[in-house]
Amino acid sequence: MIVLFELLLLVSGLNGQQLSAAPAAEILARVHWLGLNRISADTNSARFMSVWRLPQTASLVAQTLDKFSRWPADGATNAASALLRPLLDDLVASESYLEICAATNSQPLGAANPAPAGEAGSTPWRGESRTCGRSRLNHQLFCLALRLPADRARLWQTNLAAALETLTGVAPVPDGDGWVLRQSHAPERIEFSRAGEWTLLGLGQDTNDLLAEFAARIARDHEPPATNFWLEADLDLPRLAPYISTLNRLHFTAIGEAGNVLTSGTFNFSRPLDLPLLPWEIPTNFIHQPLVSFTAVRGLASCLAAMPAWQKLGLSPPPDQAYFWAPLGGLFQTYSAVPLPAADNQLRQLAGRLVQNANPWLATNGEGHFQWQTNPPCLVWKNALILAPFLKPIILNQQDHVLGGLVPFVEGDANPPPAEILRVVLGATNLVYYQAEQTGFRIADGLYIIYFFRLIFHKPELPLAAALWLRNLEPMLGDSTTVVTQTGVEQLAFTRKSTIGLTALELHLLADWLESPQFPHGLHTFLAPPDIQP
Repeated sequence: MIVLFELLLLVSGLNGQQLSAAPAAEILARVHWLGLNRISADTNSARFMSVWRLPQTASLVAQTLDKFSRWPADGATNAASALLRPLLDDLVASESYLEICAATNSQPLGAANPAPAGEAGSTPWRGESRTCGRSRLNHQLFCLALRLPADRARLWQTNLAAALETLTGVAPVPDGDGWVLRQSHAPERIEFSRAGEWTLLGLGQDTNDLLAEFAARIARDHEPPATNFWLEADLDLPRLAPYISTLNRLHFTAIGEAGNVLTSGTFNFSRPLDLPLLPWEIPTNFIHQPLVSFTAVRGLASCLAAMPAWQKLGLSPPPDQAYFWAPLGGLFQTYSAVPLPAADNQLRQLAGRLVQNANPWLATNGEGHFQWQTNPPCLVWKNALILAPFLKPIILNQQDHVLGGLVPFVEGDANPPPAEILRVVLGATNLVYYQAEQTGFRIADGLYIIYFFRLIFHKPELPLAAALWLRNLEPMLGDSTTVVTQTGVEQLAFTRKSTIGLTALELHLLADWLESPQFPHGLHTFLAPPDIQP
């Protein structure tokens, strides 16, 4: 994902878009990607690299980089695309550092830039103190440093200059061992240079002190600030994505360990979190081992209450907790349980609203219809192909709950829930979210579930390249465990141990996104014409 992030920022600069101004000199983004060349030499990366070397992975990556090469020209293939395409391979394979800086005040070079709030300690890379420039910076500065051999650096120097001339109509002029392009709109100054074995690309206005600082740092230390992580990112999200208002800063790391990928990080929010973290009410009577997935989350009530989609359901109060699980042994056996007072009565009323408002829509836009079943009391979605989604009232711990699933739930299993799951969930007072899954099994189940939902709603199937990729991932992926805890009034922390860093659901979403006809926007499922078939 680091490659995609770097490209998003680079192209946004080439299109003349500026990040919103920051109140003082500060780092908006700082990202280090170790590069596949170095990651592949790590003895902990064997499983990760085996997935990367799949022919289906190579095909999907090549297809995605082809799309990125055409993005600066709004998706059209032109001379610039052919020039940019080989450079994108280097962004995947080579070590790189990316920084974006914003400032509105005059500050001397070297003034302190504190670490994000809530992060104790620092790495040499993350904790370094400095500002982004020397005088009256009222703009954003961008610097990308790539560790490239001499032949690839020369390719970057010639191809990028030619591509920019094609895209902007302005020819870069030689400057030292590189070149500079000046234009009348942002970014006014695009420059290319070399510092030792590092290739530097900078975007800014009149001058780019950030680029000069990178060059000076490399001359002194022979590289930008060091980090041992495969990937490390520190992002000021509201400045990078103005539509994000509640999440202030994200810090993220990924590294290999004992054949797995360990990911961790922190989310810092702009206001105190409304998470009362009430005692867990795990539906132990309905969750039985062996399981292929289990998810528990709490602190949901305030978030759900603010969602228009939840408000339309008319269920009150919104549940504070939710549980999802899938037993081993059958397709579509995914279930959930949430607390809901007077569940029987509320589900009856929901059924009436769905029959009145949703059934006419399903008649022309989907399959089946909603119906209230009296024996036993249950809201069912009838004739949804081979699926039989349902919501039924149940009693758990002497309280009303709703049990839901995609196929009927078979009661009578005497096996208890896995003891390890109960120990972890019940043992942490600040636990907000816990998920454990056998990712390969969940990918396979997800393929069938999503396939039928696409049929139900007459949506296009996933194209062949992405579908084959997911199919070939199934036998290669093992267990994944994700834990999110509240570590401060305005902070959440997360950790994950998995085969390649992503869960089954995230992999399905990634495949859907990469196949979007408007990539990098939207998902294929919602944007492709219905008649497209794999």
